[in-house]
Amino acid sequence: MDASLAAELAQLARLAEDEDSTDVLQRLVQHALSLVPGCSAAGLTVSGPDGGVTAAVSDERVETCHDVQFRTDGNGPAREALRHNEPRRIDDMTEEARWPDFRAVARSAGFASCLALPLLTDRVPSAALNLYADRAGVFAGTTHDVALLFAVQGGVALDNAVLYQQSRALVEHLHQALATRGLVERARGLLMSRHQLSSEAAFDLLRTESQHSHRKLRDVAAAVLDEHDPRHGASDTRWNPIR
Repeated sequence: MDASLAAELAQLARLAEDEDSTDVLQRLVQHALSLVPGCSAAGLTVSGPDGGVTAAVSDERVETCHDVQFRTDGNGPAREALRHNEPRRIDDMTEEARWPDFRAVARSAGFASCLALPLLTDRVPSAALNLYADRAGVFAGTTHDVALLFAVQGGVALDNAVLYQQSRALVEHLHQALATRGLVERARGLLMSRHQLSSEAAFDLLRTESQHSHRKLRDVAAAVLDEHDPRHGASDTRWNPIR
């Protein structure tokens, strides 16, 4: 493997700004065509209730090959790679005895060989990379090794994307929690000052109103602040505590 190919494979795990897992899957499929020698089409599947769901493809021929594998009575290398978390390879569609229905569809789509590789990820459900070639014997020897490295880096890229999205969701949740806490604290302070309540009594009043009115505590606090200063504009519902 030359240095430039190794460098390109290493770049697979890097995320572009705001890239989610769906974008990563499509990017991996497109890179497979240029980085894996002889690969003419590619697809990515994730495990689903019926055995698998096609998440990204390079063209509609791959969709056709996956449809026959993931129907109720279907089977094939992509499905088995997901099911058993093991590679499956066909070096020559004309000489392979396994999966006759899949082979018939793949041959009519112009494919002569294929390779299905599980992505080594921490994801649940699992995912698999499926590579197709117009010539027989493409995914043997050095090309097989390149494909294995591609799958490893692809798994890292997918894990990174999922982790990034989870981290962003956590940060957004923390921001929302802090904003809610700020509203509640301001509303509690206002009630304490207006009604000479203790901190605990003011919070209990807010909480009781939240329970009785079936509104979030944040919305009740915003209504308190709006009543005091309508310019606040934080709530469309008036503060009307249960007596």
